[in-house]
Amino acid sequence: MGGGKETPRQKMIGLMYLVLMAMLAMNVSKEIINAFVTLNSKFERNSSLTLNNNEDIYGVFGKQIASLRAQKAPQAELDKIEELQSKALKVRNWSRLLANFYVSEAAAMINQSDPEAQNPFYNKFGPEGQEYYGLAEMMDLKKKDDYDTPTRLFVGGDFSNIESRGKALVDSLTGFRNRICQFIGNWTDERGQTYAFDPAQIEEPKNVEDTAYLLALEEQLKTVKETERAAVKQIWKLLTVPLEVENHGKKYPWIAGQFDHAPLVAAACVFTSLKGDVFQAEALASNVIAGRSKVETFNFNKIEPLAFASTGYINSGDSLKLSVMIAAYDSTEKMKLRYRVDDTSGKEDPVAFEGQAGQKLVLSGSPGEHYVTGEIAVREKGQEKWKPWQFKYSVGEPNAAVSPADLLVLYRGWKNKIKVSAAGYDPSKVKVSCKGCKISSKPDKGGNYIATVSGSGKKATIKVSAQDDKGKNVDVASEEFRIFPLPTPKPYMANQSYDRTVIKAAELKRATKLLAKLDNSPLNVKYDVVSFEMLVVKNGKVITMKTKGEKLSGEMKKAIKKLKKGGRVTFQNIAAKGPGGKPKKLAPLVWKLI
Repeated sequence: MGGGKETPRQKMIGLMYLVLMAMLAMNVSKEIINAFVTLNSKFERNSSLTLNNNEDIYGVFGKQIASLRAQKAPQAELDKIEELQSKALKVRNWSRLLANFYVSEAAAMINQSDPEAQNPFYNKFGPEGQEYYGLAEMMDLKKKDDYDTPTRLFVGGDFSNIESRGKALVDSLTGFRNRICQFIGNWTDERGQTYAFDPAQIEEPKNVEDTAYLLALEEQLKTVKETERAAVKQIWKLLTVPLEVENHGKKYPWIAGQFDHAPLVAAACVFTSLKGDVFQAEALASNVIAGRSKVETFNFNKIEPLAFASTGYINSGDSLKLSVMIAAYDSTEKMKLRYRVDDTSGKEDPVAFEGQAGQKLVLSGSPGEHYVTGEIAVREKGQEKWKPWQFKYSVGEPNAAVSPADLLVLYRGWKNKIKVSAAGYDPSKVKVSCKGCKISSKPDKGGNYIATVSGSGKKATIKVSAQDDKGKNVDVASEEFRIFPLPTPKPYMANQSYDRTVIKAAELKRATKLLAKLDNSPLNVKYDVVSFEMLVVKNGKVITMKTKGEKLSGEMKKAIKKLKKGGRVTFQNIAAKGPGGKPKKLAPLVWKLI
């Protein structure tokens, strides 16, 4: 259409051809545009997981302070941990402000493109005054493919003179990188050894393979504490963007490469990805700061109410003093005890006991009062110390007790083991029944009754009755249990789950299976992965691969081998089947390759 004089008919044919090509392009782009919407949602979920993990890091300082206070540590030790906590919280505040800035810029871009959209186009979450922003769902936007607004706001019409808002995006990321690396790199340890890191000595890289830049970075890392160099280097590289990028043999400023003629939803993905990088850098920096503390905490992952008294047996008209408190303990840590029963002189050797945390001692004896004294091993500042304890109990008339294996909880779809005793009664005359569940009529070889739960009930009551010497049926025990579904397992690949947002490329390429298993649970429940999907981005297009079972398909393995560092991979729609028979949908794995 550009050369020579055309007749009206030729012009009409050319115009129709352009319209046809535009319609074809619109059909292709619609799929890609919607893929960016999905990708942005995954980035948001990924950021939320990283944010939650970061909060766990900050919680460590609270545990350490509580441990020091429990040990009555010197004030100087408390001051040191509180100072580290203050530094970590400062990093969190910097991270939150920058992440919110990126989300607010993305929201402003969307609101300028689509004035009828939610304004502002983000949601807030977190405590008042310290809220985090997250982009709203973009599927209903009217101009998802608008490429003019991102270009106009952040690039402009002259690549040699980028718009100020675009420059601010890069400057804010670079400033955050410099501040955080210098903040954690410059410090003096308890021996007086001083470490340093000077961002001013490192020029911004012209491209990703800038040799001078890489050499300058390595030179500065030499003055960082050796055990912290890898983290500082990772933060620096994570938050560094080159001055220019290359596309089809042409070089552009980095900001133009991201936003020039980029559809609105693709530009929003860039902002959400930047937010995720900021949160990852925050995690790395906070871990470095937390690693400078040498305080051994009292680790715990379970909390239970406890009620106890000096004696468990009183006569009519008497009273007892009952203590009620909360007990916290680590169910993965072994419990070590040594104790004596009815030996106040201490002449006999104590009984040694080692078992799982929360495991109960079995005490017996002749009718009457008994006195137990002992010690329990506790780790303080890395050292094992023995703390004294004592307990009184009484053996009286025959009674019955129901002792659940899972702390007064029955799990739906699981064979729950229940211990039942009815002292003073013939075992063959003891009957166990359950309202709200089914329970075996006799104990198994291990002495456990098996209770199973189906339906949607929330409570079940197990009753024990027995026949006395006169042939009379007597109700001797009743216990109410709460009913819960079995815990949902976590997906694992290459021994890594969604607790981390990055994975080493070499580890992923060696992986062959996607597994599902419970994390930190006393239940030995077997789950089998029955299906899952894998998503990768190839040439700007999201590729979805599906497979049955737990093994990676040949197509998936080939795709993973082609992934490079910095690439992203997602495993989603993971279905795992447990004892209940009905597959459960597991949380996705979203990783960036390093």
